Amino acid sequence: MKELFFWKVWSVSERRMALAALTVLFLAIAFFVLKCIDPLDNVIRWNVISELSEVSAVVDILQLGSWQYGVSTPTHLVNESLMASVMEVDHLTFRVFWIFAIVGLCLILAGLTTLSRFWYLAGMVIFILFLGFARLEMLAVADTESKFLFLVTVLVYGGATYYFHAFKPEAGIAMRITGLLVASCILVFLTWTMSEVPFPALTAASYSFPFWLILTVLFLLISSTEIMAGLVWLSTSGSMRKGSTGLINFIVISILYLLLLLLIFLRNTRQINWDLTLVSPVFLALAAGILGIWGFRRRADSMGSLLPFRSAGFWIYAGMFMIAAAFTALMAGTANDPVLEALEDVVVQGQLAMGVLFLFYVLINFYPLFKQKLAVHKVLYKPLRFGLTQTRLFGFAGFVILIFIQKLLPVNQAIAGYFNGVGDLHAATEEFTLSEQYYKLALQQEFQNHKSNYSLASLAIRQGDPTAAAFYFRQALLKNPSAQAYAGLSGILIQENLFFDAVHSLQEGIGHFPKSGELLNNLGMLYSKTNVADSAYYYIEKAQVNTKRPEIPATNLLAILAKNTDSGLLDSLSSNTEKYKYLSWEANWLAVQNLRQQFAKQDFNTSAVPADSLLSVSASAYLLNYAVNQARSDTAPAKLLTQLAGKNPVLSKDLTWAALYPQFYSGDKLRALQSLTALSSDEEEKSDQYHKVLGHWFLQLGLYEKAIENLSVVEGLEGIIGMAVANALYDKKEIAVILLDKIQEKENNPAIEKLKQSLFSGVKPKSPTDSLLKVALQSPTEANFRKAIDTNPFNAQTISAASTYFRGKKQTDKAYNLVLNALAYNEYDFRLWEQYAYLSLEQGLTGQAKEGEEKVKQYATPADYQQFVSRYQPMQALIEKRRAEFQ
Repeated sequence: MKELFFWKVWSVSERRMALAALTVLFLAIAFFVLKCIDPLDNVIRWNVISELSEVSAVVDILQLGSWQYGVSTPTHLVNESLMASVMEVDHLTFRVFWIFAIVGLCLILAGLTTLSRFWYLAGMVIFILFLGFARLEMLAVADTESKFLFLVTVLVYGGATYYFHAFKPEAGIAMRITGLLVASCILVFLTWTMSEVPFPALTAASYSFPFWLILTVLFLLISSTEIMAGLVWLSTSGSMRKGSTGLINFIVISILYLLLLLLIFLRNTRQINWDLTLVSPVFLALAAGILGIWGFRRRADSMGSLLPFRSAGFWIYAGMFMIAAAFTALMAGTANDPVLEALEDVVVQGQLAMGVLFLFYVLINFYPLFKQKLAVHKVLYKPLRFGLTQTRLFGFAGFVILIFIQKLLPVNQAIAGYFNGVGDLHAATEEFTLSEQYYKLALQQEFQNHKSNYSLASLAIRQGDPTAAAFYFRQALLKNPSAQAYAGLSGILIQENLFFDAVHSLQEGIGHFPKSGELLNNLGMLYSKTNVADSAYYYIEKAQVNTKRPEIPATNLLAILAKNTDSGLLDSLSSNTEKYKYLSWEANWLAVQNLRQQFAKQDFNTSAVPADSLLSVSASAYLLNYAVNQARSDTAPAKLLTQLAGKNPVLSKDLTWAALYPQFYSGDKLRALQSLTALSSDEEEKSDQYHKVLGHWFLQLGLYEKAIENLSVVEGLEGIIGMAVANALYDKKEIAVILLDKIQEKENNPAIEKLKQSLFSGVKPKSPTDSLLKVALQSPTEANFRKAIDTNPFNAQTISAASTYFRGKKQTDKAYNLVLNALAYNEYDFRLWEQYAYLSLEQGLTGQAKEGEEKVKQYATPADYQQFVSRYQPMQALIEKRRAEFQ
């Protein structure tokens, strides 16, 4: 336990600072792991592209016995594809990087202040030299191209470190680190407040790239033998030996480890093309770094007073580890793949070269100790024959040789990564021409790197150059293909109407990424556009299983079912569908319910209406479908959609049209009819649609003359059938027969024969008004009459009964308004004119009463007219007598 928690023997302040440093190091490693999970996800988003389409549904239904007459109206479907965004910089990643980098740098500088004067000065000279290469003048503090910030940084760090080294040598490590952190905060504040560049964190990181890269490479090489040292401990510790020498175990596991590194090296250099499941270099680097926290202590102790672990070694190692983790996380956070590949080569080739030499070092120095079954790990850094320094020098030489075997590719990749970073900076400041030049410089160093090619494709998209974008997307797929690049390429090809090329591109992408839900979904949607429903269904169903957002493929599955499935199968499939709280899915679900003629009560999704009232594709489809589907149970959309129409001019007509459904079925029918009449006369494009729905609504209300008038202008089968139904219900069966025979002459449809039987059997459509009127007559109250009126404000029997009731209650105005509203569309029924005449007399409007009498005479039978006159004339005589008396 003493070996594990070595800091327990330190002072209280040292322990606290060590635990704080390890905590920050753990956070830096977590930051590294988080960013390395999928580097492209850090800079490229999957955007949902929603498209609106229509399918015909029958929501207006008139039941005639066992047969129903309905007219088709459009219901709206949402189709969603996933498109990769352009590559963008995540500024938060840079800010987090700077936190860890500055803390790590303070730990290193604090450790340097405890060393002897020679090593302190050597370290500071190297630090200041790298500061010069960091081009701090690019931050434009005080003045563009000014060295002010560089000089201030040198003075602040140099002064602080020299103070602790020369004037405060007794200061503890906690004070040294705190002092340097304060100095760093001063510099950060100065830069943040005085820099004239728009993105100081991004600018500083881009130009100081070489400094952090060299520290990272140095750390990876320093820790490259730690896994081998750990294998020595594993083979020779008391719990593992159990009587054996441990030599065989050490040789076997060491050779396996080196063989693993060799295979990775050969695969990375394309000398073998085996599809091996190997340990990722990320884990090797992490394992070496973490083991080094304990292993570096023995190495530092072996150096005597040159590098005391407690006062300097631990802090320098922890600081370098922190910087290495943060820098690698930054490269992953910007998807800078050439740098990540270069660092991977450093890990693999560094551990391979150093490991081979370290194996030789262990065997030649400690073979006798192995034979004696001694704990070799305790004296690992006390060589007997071959020195540790020579081992490291030869190991480094081997590392350099492996780099040269690759023709300095890792060096070129590092340079490409630098240009990529500067290109990102200028892309963020929208200096696209300059950014393009830097990305092209990166391609000169490593022409297949994904980062540069995808970034250039992104710039081409921003500047409206699809040809260049397609070229760079293809380039991005050469070495490190990505699902995002395939999606981007297919999107460009679709825009250029190269449909089959887009399909081929997506199929190729799925070959590389068979579990990419985004590519599977997009390929399914492409097939759906060509009505290849089985292929579309297959790919989208696979996408639903393989995506983090299953609600998107589920939305598309509903759209495909709605377009390609008959009502019977649709009932079966929709009943087993998993429900999602997703606006697009809910819009398509309502569309399916419209197709199934299912109008059960649904809760309204308030998120469909954004705060600014500007509707998305999903929101508009949901609102349009909801208004139609819930027209019989929710009147709110009538007002809501009318309000939204004014704020969404492109959708204004569709919203106004949909608002009429709830208004007609559960609101003000008169206003709905007036609005739809106005639309049908003003709108030529959708004139047929409006007239057939208007005709159907008139049929539902029993206004057959109006129905015939509107349906007569509707072309096609729906208009002819509607005319036949209206004429049959209006007792003009001869005309209905002629119309239906005309249909059968064109096509022998058994449904037409069934319709004939229903129409000529004398069956009439059932209306809830009849039962409600019966209730009102049995229990005459205003509420009961209102219920009957609301279902059909044009029904002559209902309006006549209600008018009589209100006249009896001396509420002439209510009765008069009811009659006038009914006459607006039912001017041929004498019963309404009777009430009109009575009410006109009661209000002293004898001229209007005379007009009413003439209309009754015109439309009523002689018997009905005589009955009316017998009541009307006494009322008229009484009015005239009162007028004479008044005069």
